[in-house]
Amino acid sequence: MFCDWTTGWSLIYRPIDDREKKIVDKIIQSCNVQNMRDTDDVIKNITKIISLPNSSIAFCLDDPNMMKSCQMSSLKQQMTKCVNLEMKNLTRNILDQKASNLSVPISITALIRFAMKNDLAFIDENQKYTFDTILTTLTMMVYPRSMAGLNLNPKKEESDFQQNDVENLLQRVCKKTYLRESGWEMIRKIDYPEPAESSCEFEKVFLNENFVFSRPLTVTGAYLFYPEETVFHQMTLDRIENGEYVLQNAQFSVDHPPVIRIKQKDPYYGNIRMLHNLFIQTGDNFYDDGIIKMRLVNETLFMEKNRWYLLPQAYSLTLTKI
Repeated sequence: MFCDWTTGWSLIYRPIDDREKKIVDKIIQSCNVQNMRDTDDVIKNITKIISLPNSSIAFCLDDPNMMKSCQMSSLKQQMTKCVNLEMKNLTRNILDQKASNLSVPISITALIRFAMKNDLAFIDENQKYTFDTILTTLTMMVYPRSMAGLNLNPKKEESDFQQNDVENLLQRVCKKTYLRESGWEMIRKIDYPEPAESSCEFEKVFLNENFVFSRPLTVTGAYLFYPEETVFHQMTLDRIENGEYVLQNAQFSVDHPPVIRIKQKDPYYGNIRMLHNLFIQTGDNFYDDGIIKMRLVNETLFMEKNRWYLLPQAYSLTLTKI
């Protein structure tokens, strides 16, 4: 053993830039290791266990839910899909996440497939880059998460283990880690023929009444259940049509179909601090900076139960040929 578990996870899965890499290099060199990729160098020369400050404790590599992921991967043929002809930009085969909490990687998988087709003109003639395959790679190799719940009812702790912050996952898809290539590069090399060599970038945008659609986005919906429980769910924006967001929803039910429409002029969900500051400044819940215009609500103010609200923050993903 040459490092603690959380350091091991960070070296393999945490995205870093060049500045952070230099810091990690110094820490590793202080343990008398010159090249982490050279097994002989590590075994022969390491003088103490490598431990990175601020390494993530988000999960542990020996978590039993990781074992569930491996078992679930063999059952991907049982994933339920819905064919919906309303989609114009995204795949019409919409995966049902069922009782899982995998809406973030499902939404980002949809963005990756769109970018492969539209940015790289990639045609998957041999069906090697299917939605299922990319999602499995994303959740088991790029940034591991349990797939429990796709075909069974998971325990609560299993669902909690699946939670992903959308920006963290986008960072991992687009950036290298200390020991691994970018998530996109791992996905690109799933099979042959490969999509063109390309860089991956994501951009944060803000939905509002005047927002102009250019490409699909991963967006977050907020829904207030009775009694007073707000849930957040990741969806994918296919387009804006007749003043409505047309959203691909990956958790089907009678009340929440595979395609959800929300009016662009409907209120948006704002956090308590943002709404509080807005009221202090304007005495109203309408935000207007001259470009971005939207009415904000949350659990403390004007938010209705059993209704979807979108958070303003949304993300696009773009692939550019090198």
